[in-house]
Amino acid sequence: MITSCNYAPPGEYIKDHSLMYHDGWWHLFSISGTAGYCHLYNGNEETISWSISRNLVDWDFRGHVLHASLRRGEFDQHEVWAPFCIKSDGRFYMFYTGIVHPVRPMCYKKLGHNHPNVVWDGHRETIGLAMSEDLTCWEKIADRQAGINIPGRDPHVVRDTANNRWLLYSTGGVTNGMCEELVSQSHDLINWEFIGVAARFPQLGLAYSTTESMYVMQHPGFYKNSTTVHNTHQNYSNNPISKQWIMMGNWHYALSDNPTDFTQSEVRQYVDGDMQNWSPTLGFAGEIIEWQGKWYRSGVVGEIDHWKLGFKEIVWEKDGAFRVV
Repeated sequence: MITSCNYAPPGEYIKDHSLMYHDGWWHLFSISGTAGYCHLYNGNEETISWSISRNLVDWDFRGHVLHASLRRGEFDQHEVWAPFCIKSDGRFYMFYTGIVHPVRPMCYKKLGHNHPNVVWDGHRETIGLAMSEDLTCWEKIADRQAGINIPGRDPHVVRDTANNRWLLYSTGGVTNGMCEELVSQSHDLINWEFIGVAARFPQLGLAYSTTESMYVMQHPGFYKNSTTVHNTHQNYSNNPISKQWIMMGNWHYALSDNPTDFTQSEVRQYVDGDMQNWSPTLGFAGEIIEWQGKWYRSGVVGEIDHWKLGFKEIVWEKDGAFRVV
């Protein structure tokens, strides 16, 4: 039973990540950071790491597959964050956040996030896109200055079959103590149109947004009829139990019949006591996968700037979210 996995590439930490099952292998793409250092330092979080596994426990680090441009004027000049990989028509698409952070302090000691010279002036976040035929060689195809020209960061993409479109969810700003999740749409995964605010989650007095790294899917309910391994981002539109959409964050979730509008929905906290806060056991930046007939939530766990990958087996609550087994 896979309920934990303390993995990070040698000398690195894992942060926001994406899991893709293909050709008998799990592929893990993640923000690549040097263990012990804050992401703001030069040389850190400038690449996306790539590892593969047969069983979600034993991982083989294969290297780095996507890099910051390091070119002035480009949207991903300094850092690349939060990859999200999806397959369509035999091709793979990786959405990610490009960062411009002009002030990157020199660091001789491992001061982590306590570095006294951190400056956020000039910081910019833009969503970009790269494409691959084989999950190994990635070509950036977004505009070098504007990316895919929609707002937000931490992209997550799902297929809305009923409306014959793709939806991209991204982390927005904070307004009146509420963190906004944005939504955009596309018919080809390349050209995108911004729709608006999809949801508002409470800030909880935290310094960061509670709508970071959202995961959205159609609610599986008590879906237990699968005997095959599904792609990480399978669309469960044929689920006979529940066809509502569920938006899941680190602390909260919401249900809606409309995948572009959760603003009228009740925002609830997870029921399980293990999920009342940003738990070191559940982790953050989670993804949902199905593997050999069971469901798992991945998460980033461990000490700050030494984060690793973790998994928890979950079961679905028909009228709620999920609980840890």
